[in-house]
Amino acid sequence: MKKINIITTIGIGIILIFISSLIMFSDKTEQPISQEEIGVSQENVKKEIVLLVIDDSEGTPRTFEVEFNEEATAFDLLRDKAEELDIFLKIKNYDFGILIEAIGDKKNGQDGKYWLYYVNGEMPMISADQQAIESGDKIEFKFEKSAF
Repeated sequence: MKKINIITTIGIGIILIFISSLIMFSDKTEQPISQEEIGVSQENVKKEIVLLVIDDSEGTPRTFEVEFNEEATAFDLLRDKAEELDIFLKIKNYDFGILIEAIGDKKNGQDGKYWLYYVNGEMPMISADQQAIESGDKIEFKFEKSAF
């Protein structure tokens, strides 16, 4: 009887050691790691920022520093800021992309002006929803007479 108790105790001990070693040495790479765990604070993470300007040709243009992700387009910036500020935005989809028809109370054709956009002072030859942006860019949406 004593021999059976000793064997049972040894068997239970071996099982407990096996289980505890599995827990200690289990692969933890599948668990998400937070930035704090790897020593990266939010202050050290580079944020991508561009300048967004909305110029309705009346008064001072509205200028915003905007954070963005790498897939964002010039149109995405405008749409998101318009939503945030509750500014009316009217667009129309075409085969070539999105055309901005109105921002706020300024509609294309009004006073012979149209919504045009610029990236770093130059007018792209693609629609705003196709225009990729990079950190440091200046994206301007201006209500003005077209040179064309």
